[in-house]
Amino acid sequence: MRAALFTEPGGSMVVEEVTPRPPGPRDVVVRLRAAGLCHTDVFVASGGTPCPPAILGHEGAGVVEWVGAEVDDFRVGDRVVGLTIPRCGACEYCRRGETYMCATAALYGGPRADRADGTPLVTKNMLGTFAETMTVDAGSILRVDSELPDDQLALVGCAVTTGYGAVFNTAAVRPGSTVLVVGCGGVGQAVIQASRLAGAARIVAVDPVAGKRELSARAGATDTYDPAGASLRDIVDAAGLAGADYVFDTVGKPATLYGSYLAARRGGTVVVIGVAEAGSEVRLPATLVADAKRVLGCVFGGADVDRDLPRIVDLAERGRLDIASMVTNTITLDEIDTAIRELDGGDGIRTVIEYA
Repeated sequence: MRAALFTEPGGSMVVEEVTPRPPGPRDVVVRLRAAGLCHTDVFVASGGTPCPPAILGHEGAGVVEWVGAEVDDFRVGDRVVGLTIPRCGACEYCRRGETYMCATAALYGGPRADRADGTPLVTKNMLGTFAETMTVDAGSILRVDSELPDDQLALVGCAVTTGYGAVFNTAAVRPGSTVLVVGCGGVGQAVIQASRLAGAARIVAVDPVAGKRELSARAGATDTYDPAGASLRDIVDAAGLAGADYVFDTVGKPATLYGSYLAARRGGTVVVIGVAEAGSEVRLPATLVADAKRVLGCVFGGADVDRDLPRIVDLAERGRLDIASMVTNTITLDEIDTAIRELDGGDGIRTVIEYA
């Protein structure tokens, strides 16, 4: 199969033929139809976190083409979505419905393929969607019965669920509240749309890219701001707010987290979604107790995938959640290196690889 490979920090993504390793009895082989490019993959490719040679990509949708002897939940021909975090169904977290904390999850799965020179290749988030096929444990995929296009289903496996879950699971946004969204890429757009569904009265979107601010307004943001030359506290003041009830930081840098904290009202909630560089630390004011603010980490939207993903797909099918607007560019696998290098500076929301 052909795959796009990470070989060294800051190096080019290399597309080449690799040899898949034989699947095991609990594995499923999926022929990929679409895969989304997430900033987390850019983070890895740039050297933001240590990574051995790997097939990146953790956002994808496809069709089952082989099922292991010990797998009962899937059949050849099933449409499936890759889950950025698997669920084993047996660990203490899964038994509590906290599948986003599944004990089997790993930043990189074990080797699933080999290069021509014998170099083993691990897979991002135990998936590896930057390839024509992926071999995964059955707990890493979810069957979907839907007519949604593959490019939209691919985003459900990471960006959409993360943003939707951050609003409904982690923050539990209340009707009539005020929301500040810092960073309006794929996850930020999902936060905006979910906040609209939750009944937020004001949704303030902040992003330096004009095109993303325009898309945010279409998605439901009531106010949009360019952060250039202004702090997040300045922005909520300009919006006429005494601080936001909920602040969603999709960037995750120490500076944006600190600014998000200051932009929240007393008693407000800051939800941290963006991933900071390994080893970085954040600081918060000593008024944390007196201000009674909550700072919440959010991984995969705090989702119970068997509950939340069908809800998300249903909302999209009924036109209440517009995933199509998030797909702003489609490419082939051979174009992935250029697309990843352009991801940070472009106006688009999500670039999707389409497989033949």
